Amino acid sequence: MLNDSHLAQWFGLPVVSADNLATFRHGEEIYRLGYSYDDEEKPAERLERLLTSPGIEKTTALVLGMDDEHGSEAFGLFLPVLEAHSDRLPLLKGLFLGDVIQEENEMSWIKQCDISCALDIFPGLTELRSRGQDGLAFSPSRHGALIKLVVETGGMPKEVLRGIAGSDLPNLEHLELWLGTEEYGFDGTLGEVLPFLGTGLFPKLRHLTLGNSELQNEIAVAAAVAPILQQLESLDLSLGVLRDAGAEALLKSPGIRGLKKLNLHRNYLSTSMVERFQEIGVEVDTGGQENPDKWNDEEHFYVAVGE
Repeated sequence: MLNDSHLAQWFGLPVVSADNLATFRHGEEIYRLGYSYDDEEKPAERLERLLTSPGIEKTTALVLGMDDEHGSEAFGLFLPVLEAHSDRLPLLKGLFLGDVIQEENEMSWIKQCDISCALDIFPGLTELRSRGQDGLAFSPSRHGALIKLVVETGGMPKEVLRGIAGSDLPNLEHLELWLGTEEYGFDGTLGEVLPFLGTGLFPKLRHLTLGNSELQNEIAVAAAVAPILQQLESLDLSLGVLRDAGAEALLKSPGIRGLKKLNLHRNYLSTSMVERFQEIGVEVDTGGQENPDKWNDEEHFYVAVGE
């Protein structure tokens, strides 16, 4: 899923914009708060009103977009409000920091913060999602309830990878990391990615995404012999620049055949390679393959989401 549409449903409930709403149906809808051109109320003010409204204790998730027209304050305006009213959210399970679509702001322009602060504020949180990388950080954390962590970027700082790898998340089952490109902020190497391919980091991990990466070939080769395959149900290497050489390593991997699903969607695989993956006895998504751009007799490959 790319950043071209807002989250529509979460935790079994519809996600509804809180713009211009006078009353809220807590427990029946999940609310998205963000800047709106036709609303004079500022998003942080609307969040304050939402958190002090009747029935707020029924809320199971919150979705946050831009704080103003330019997204200039990241989520530094939202998180203090959430912290001040955290006791009013005893059932909060999900928090999305950055439900901002491309029409509103490019991925690389979305102002972020140390998203691990949300884990400190809400010890019962089971799913944390973020989008954007400008100012993104993740301090090593300990959180016993988190089941799903999704971090979407067009260029992930290596310190974020180190912070996540250095965290104690004993119940984490689903980890999704969009790594991106050096041009838009990825300053790591395969070395920062390898810890996620070993066992012991997150003992309950079953679903791993290491996608949208300019290192997709190197990651595929490493993943093909990775110990983590012993515990995974699905591996997602989609949205990057994977080519036939990296895919060949996956085809030869016995561990890959133990998965329930392998996602290679939107890479740069040849038609013949795609056909070979249909014969390995595993559900494989090889749709949406791209062709490289060519100029000056050179081929150029791009991740799905950079800027």
